[in-house]
Amino acid sequence: MRHFAYPLAFVAGLSACSQHATPQQPTFQKPRTVSTIPIHTFPSDTALVFQRTPCYGTCPAYTATVFRNGKVSYNGERSVPVMGQHTFSLDQATVAAMLDEARRRNFNSLEHSYHARVTDLPATIITTYLPGQKHYQVMAERGAAPQPLQGYIDYLGAKLDPLAGLSTQR
Repeated sequence: MRHFAYPLAFVAGLSACSQHATPQQPTFQKPRTVSTIPIHTFPSDTALVFQRTPCYGTCPAYTATVFRNGKVSYNGERSVPVMGQHTFSLDQATVAAMLDEARRRNFNSLEHSYHARVTDLPATIITTYLPGQKHYQVMAERGAAPQPLQGYIDYLGAKLDPLAGLSTQR
């Protein structure tokens, strides 16, 4: 009987300790949507995908898929004046300039992600489809992008934010 008393006392002691332990707070991850190319297109038609992700507040969230022919497939997701799916047009010279800017800034040599270590910051995700190269995706939370990437985000934002109804003077 004594042999059973020791393990029983040990288990009772453990359960008493666990009642006084501080409960673990659940970790919440920022919602992120994933950039996708519309299913009816081919990557060779796609020039780039520019996505602004949501935050817990009113950060604008939209995805713009820019095609080589100048067509832009836009989806306003949250906190933008232009909500839902729309099709816009850019001239082909603008699309070519967007890709030239990626080359000039050595976009494909950047790291794939830059984190600010703050839970409520929005991010920008850019995927480029440069001719003769594999597609390349970079995600940067606000404030974490190195200067070449931030410059490219600002450049693309100046071209694409107006499609979402956003001012370029944000």
